Amino acid sequence: MTTTGSAHTRDVEVTVFPGGALAALRIDAPALRQGGPALAETLLGLVRRATAEADQRARHAFALDPTAANALGLTGDTDLTETAEATTPDSWRLR
Repeated sequence: MTTTGSAHTRDVEVTVFPGGALAALRIDAPALRQGGPALAETLLGLVRRATAEADQRARHAFALDPTAANALGLTGDTDLTETAEATTPDSWRLR
């Protein structure tokens, strides 16, 4: 099973595995014109959002309690995790 999270702007897209390892990256030419510091900030923000999503999906897919999730490094940013939680389909939730 592969679990990923992704985030994008119009010109940049990242896909990561749980924990934040990069799985795919797309940078279109317009994004390059924004300059190094701005592009770096965009990439880091997208990686943080995608990682929160991937971590949340992994926690649900493997029914991990908080202790197990923490041990695996799937803690994530609380605000970003809440955003990812809001996008988690009900069919993935434990009943």
